[in-house]
Amino acid sequence: MPNVYLTDSHCHLDFQVFDKDREQVLRRASENHISHIVIPGTQSIYWGRIKKLCDHNKHLHACYGLHPYWAKLHKEKNIDELANFIDNNKTVAIGECGLDFRKQHADKKTQLFFFNAQLQIADNKNLPVVLHSVNATETIIQTIKKFKNLKGMIHSYSGSCEQARQLIDLGFLISVGGGVTYDNAKKIKQVVKDIPLTSLLIETDAPDQIDQNNIGKRNEPAYLVNTVAAIAELKKTSKDTIAEQTTINAKKLFDL
Repeated sequence: MPNVYLTDSHCHLDFQVFDKDREQVLRRASENHISHIVIPGTQSIYWGRIKKLCDHNKHLHACYGLHPYWAKLHKEKNIDELANFIDNNKTVAIGECGLDFRKQHADKKTQLFFFNAQLQIADNKNLPVVLHSVNATETIIQTIKKFKNLKGMIHSYSGSCEQARQLIDLGFLISVGGGVTYDNAKKIKQVVKDIPLTSLLIETDAPDQIDQNNIGKRNEPAYLVNTVAAIAELKKTSKDTIAEQTTINAKKLFDL
C-alpha cells in the first residue's frame, strides 16, 4: 500500500450494487489511503443520486453526463437539462460522455449527437470532460479537435501509444484501471511505460474492470492499490511516486 493519498478518478459508486454496503466500501477505501473519488454520471435519472452522495461526503466528487452505452435511452431535452443541472449543482466535470462503437450499442449518429452536445457544454462552461472511448479513439480525437478550450481525461484508455500522445497534446490525461495488472495486457502496459507520469490518472471504474488479483469479485476503490503497484513496476519507480503524482494530476484537472 502506498504511504501517500490516492485519487480514484473514475468510480460508479452510486450504482445500486453498492447500496447494501457503501459505507463499508468507503471505509475500506479510506483504510487504503483513497482520499478522493470522482463519480461520473450515466443517465439523467441518476444525477440526483450522485448529487446526494457527494453533498454528504467531502471526499466524493460529482460529474454529470450522458453515457454512450445508454444513448438509445437519452432524449434531446436531456442536453438542456444537463446544462441547467450543472448551473445549479457543484460538478468537477462533464461526463461520462463519449463513443462506444461496439456492435451492440446505439448507432454512431445518435452517439455523436450526444457527444458533441456535451463537449459544447464543457467548452462553454470551461469544465473538463470525462470521456468513454471503445473502438472509437480516432473519432474521439478528431471530434475534440473541433473545440478550442477542451481538457479532460480518457477513462480506461484502450488506444495506441501514438493516439495517447495526440490526446496529451490536446490537453487530455490518460486514465488507467485494473486492466494494466493483467499479464497479457501488453498494449496498455506499453502506453503506461511511454507516457509521462504527469499525464497519467488512475481509476477503478468500479464495480467493473476488476484487477487480476481479484478476478470474480465486485470491484471497489480499495483495489486501486493493485493498479498503483503495477504501474510502479512498469515505471520503475515507487508506489508513493505514482500515488502522489496521479493525485496531483487529478486535483489539477478537477480543481479538487
